[in-house]
Amino acid sequence: MIIALMPRLHRHHETTRRQIHWQSLLIVSLLAAVSFARAAEPFTITKIEADGIRLPMPGDGKAAVEVRAHTRMLDIDFSDQVLPATQPLRYRFQLEGADREWRDPIGVMRFTVRFNDAKDNTISGEEFDAHGESPGWTGDALTSKFVARRESLEIPAGAERLQIWTSSAGPQQTMGVYAIADLTITLVPRDAQQTSQRISLIPAAGSLMQTSAGTPAGWARHGTSLSIAQIVPRDGRPPMILMRDDRPDAFGGWLTTSLPHPALGEFSRIIIGWKEAYSIGWGGSSRITYPYLPMGEFRMRLKPLTVEGKPAGAESSTRIAVVPPFYETKLFWMMISAVAAALLALGVRQLTRRRMQRRLDALERERAVEHERSRIARDLHDNLGADLTHLALLSDLAQTDVNDPAKAAQHLDQIFDLARTLTRQVDEMVWAVNPANDSLKGLVPFLSNYSQNYLLAAGLPCRLDIPAAILDAPLSSTQRHHLFLTVKEALHNLVKHAQATEAWLRIRTGDHRLTIVVEDNGRGIAESATEGDGTANMQQRIASIGGTLERTSEAGKGTSITITLPLGEKP
Repeated sequence: MIIALMPRLHRHHETTRRQIHWQSLLIVSLLAAVSFARAAEPFTITKIEADGIRLPMPGDGKAAVEVRAHTRMLDIDFSDQVLPATQPLRYRFQLEGADREWRDPIGVMRFTVRFNDAKDNTISGEEFDAHGESPGWTGDALTSKFVARRESLEIPAGAERLQIWTSSAGPQQTMGVYAIADLTITLVPRDAQQTSQRISLIPAAGSLMQTSAGTPAGWARHGTSLSIAQIVPRDGRPPMILMRDDRPDAFGGWLTTSLPHPALGEFSRIIIGWKEAYSIGWGGSSRITYPYLPMGEFRMRLKPLTVEGKPAGAESSTRIAVVPPFYETKLFWMMISAVAAALLALGVRQLTRRRMQRRLDALERERAVEHERSRIARDLHDNLGADLTHLALLSDLAQTDVNDPAKAAQHLDQIFDLARTLTRQVDEMVWAVNPANDSLKGLVPFLSNYSQNYLLAAGLPCRLDIPAAILDAPLSSTQRHHLFLTVKEALHNLVKHAQATEAWLRIRTGDHRLTIVVEDNGRGIAESATEGDGTANMQQRIASIGGTLERTSEAGKGTSITITLPLGEKP
């Protein structure tokens, strides 16, 4: 029985061993394929730096490279991987989210014009660069659209010969194709009556002109790789000359050895024209900088291209995420909002308490001031005894001189004047200190009545211009006192100096301001006459209560005194 089972067990073991062998081969093949696919990428991102700090690169190629927000400079380094037995390639890149189009690292090819003297020494020259890709480029010079160029150059003194250079010797890793056709020069003579000469510089004659290795007559190759300089034959037409630079470690181009043109001494300038088509890029390592990328998701794409600018393989990409710092996240701002709300509530509570306390203190002070001012008013009224005594003496004198009518009349006039003066002074003092008058409604009627009475006594009509409805705005005793004394001084100057026939008192209360104008039609005051009229004193008085005073005057047209005072609201 056991002997019979031995062959069957052996066959089962062999089958299992073969399955394991094929599975191992399959796994190795898959790993090799993945490794080859990664190695087959001709260009890759080797390093990313944020403000000079190198960032870790994800190992699986799927995770994003995280960049902190507000990074000033994000530097991305590209590198070419040396792959054996592969065609030369260049590349383009695009950072999706930042770049609108594909971009080429800057590679430059040049078209150069040189002016030489009779000994073939260069006197001066001009370089014209080409980079990127010309409009209408198809990847083949024969089928691409050419762009016409035209440059005018002054011929320097001592120049005898013209030399043309084309070169791929921009940055060393420049790769691409630059084709030139229909190259001509027009020589403009110094004598305006002579005719310009137009000369074609790319002849159809030369050696091997039916192949790309041909050399037009009067031209030669130069550089570290002569194969870069080529021609493109065209049936029945002169060939195109081009540079096909497929080596990032070499350069080359064309130069003229002799050109069919007369000596340049007879000409003032040349006009050089040519048609060009090109696709110029980069085939080596480079660094691209992006300043101040906004927060968000980006993707750096790399596209390999042939020397002619055609797609040459699959794209590669790397994700880049610009992430906000903690203080710009939603959680942080939610916390800040909660703290701000708590602080605001606390601040409002403290502010309310302080305002209430200040209001209570103000009420206490106002009540104390009112009591004090009432007491002052009573004292002023009671202290008029001396003046009343004066009145009594004048009365006794009048009685003594009753038999002398002239003296008695004189004493009676003195009694009348003193009594009227005392009455007016008492009214003014009582009005100034009486807290019942601490408002605009208490000021306007008093000023109006005083002005009319004062000017009437001086024989001048007083025109009143006051609002029908007086604003009930508060005024302190000090404010009322200074306003009254200022108006009183202005009226005094008007009567004494103006020689007016009419006067006006205007009062306005718009825009939370009190405006008082004392105006006359008198002789006016010269601008230099500031001494003796009290203007400076009045300005200082009004400034002490927070207002302004302006005087305007013109000879023969009267004077205007304008007082302006901000008004508060009635509590």
